[in-house]
Amino acid sequence: MRNTLTTLLSLLCFIGVMALSPMALAKTYKWVDENGNTNYTSTPPPTGNFKTIKPPSKPAVDPVKAQSDLKKRLEAFNKRKEETDKAKDEADKLAAKKADYKKKCEQAKKNLNLIQTKVRIRYTEDDGSTRYLTDDERAAKLKRAQDAIKSYCK
Repeated sequence: MRNTLTTLLSLLCFIGVMALSPMALAKTYKWVDENGNTNYTSTPPPTGNFKTIKPPSKPAVDPVKAQSDLKKRLEAFNKRKEETDKAKDEADKLAAKKADYKKKCEQAKKNLNLIQTKVRIRYTEDDGSTRYLTDDERAAKLKRAQDAIKSYCK
């Protein structure tokens, strides 16, 4: 799509330059010199045969209108590209969120299984000492694990 727009813009610019160029309005002569070389000039040769080449015809499309149409097409293209990029970003964020939830779900299930299957759970304090969880602490951790499963395992 971009190559097409670039080609169209280049063509329109070329046509516009040719239409507005004084050279485009001047006569052009084609002739072959005594060495067999083909020449194109704005003046006829001093002697010999030559052919007059007609200048290019007026463009079929008004260059100003074509430029305006191209600008509108380019704006529409950029808008679609922006929407596509935004949708892709949202899809990537959603996929990352799902992966994070899956990881947290697995961890919550492991924690729940550990709390439910172990009779006594040993806990390491910040200072490095260990102790066993009390029944209240165990119940609180069990509730947190169940809540985490409800939140992340959907």
